[in-house]
Amino acid sequence: MDVSVVFSRMIMLVMIMFVGYLATVMKVFDKHANANFAALITYVTVPALVIASVEGAGEVGTKSDTLFVLLTATLMYLFTVGLAKFSPKLFRADKETEGIIEFLTIFTNNGFMGLPVVQAIFGTGALFYASLYGIPNNLLIYSLGVFLIAKGSKKSRASWKAILLNPGNLASLFAVFVFLLDVKLPALVMDTATSIGNITSPLAMIIIGASLADIDILGAFKEWKIYLFAFYRMIVIPLFLWWATKGILTNPTMLGILVIISAMPGPAMAVALSMQYGGNTAFSTRYVFISTLLSVFTIPLLAALLF
Repeated sequence: MDVSVVFSRMIMLVMIMFVGYLATVMKVFDKHANANFAALITYVTVPALVIASVEGAGEVGTKSDTLFVLLTATLMYLFTVGLAKFSPKLFRADKETEGIIEFLTIFTNNGFMGLPVVQAIFGTGALFYASLYGIPNNLLIYSLGVFLIAKGSKKSRASWKAILLNPGNLASLFAVFVFLLDVKLPALVMDTATSIGNITSPLAMIIIGASLADIDILGAFKEWKIYLFAFYRMIVIPLFLWWATKGILTNPTMLGILVIISAMPGPAMAVALSMQYGGNTAFSTRYVFISTLLSVFTIPLLAALLF
């Protein structure tokens, strides 16, 4: 693998993120527009991208790989859920930070940033398998994730109906159905899905950049605990997962997807849910910012070391 290509792709994504930051600071669009863009990605472009990825899925793996990757994704999340119990003690987190530390141990930016990075490293066909990680992620983030951030708060939680009917989940399940049963979608449908799906990467990075406009950037750089946690979450855990599964995941692309997804920076959802459910918004926003910048170096480093 040409690491310079991975590095340049990461730089490109961060540059697009910076454009989103500048556009927000310069009042090109406001928070309402940002929310609309996020909805567009969630309900339209990511589902289209997942469906379009089916066409190249057979070049990357087999039908049995599909079920195996879904099982692997579920086990990965169960592992991080267990690990999250020990993370607050490891970093001596206070009561205010405990919940968000647990949340960030479990969840990464596997959607908005994970899919574009997987596409850049492994190609469009790998997106189908990477999207399968979104199924357990979505089931957990709106249930356990909200609980961890709220830590017993009586504020309302997302309903199971909303979780199960999440467009990303539905698109992933539809893509699995199409792939396993060898359903051939019309070329016009696939071309349309591809065109819409291609919007996801730049628009997602613009949204992340826009969310950084409300962050105390200088304060984020001074918080040493964020760097330690980022090293733990973005280097130590992915390396352990690589070591633990390299003998099981014989397909190098499947192994690579697992490692890259687990090495992603903090999810923008951490900030949104912290605001909605009274979590530690300051820590979550600072971690998302710092970890996103660090990923420019950590992702190419892992790619160089492991693949």
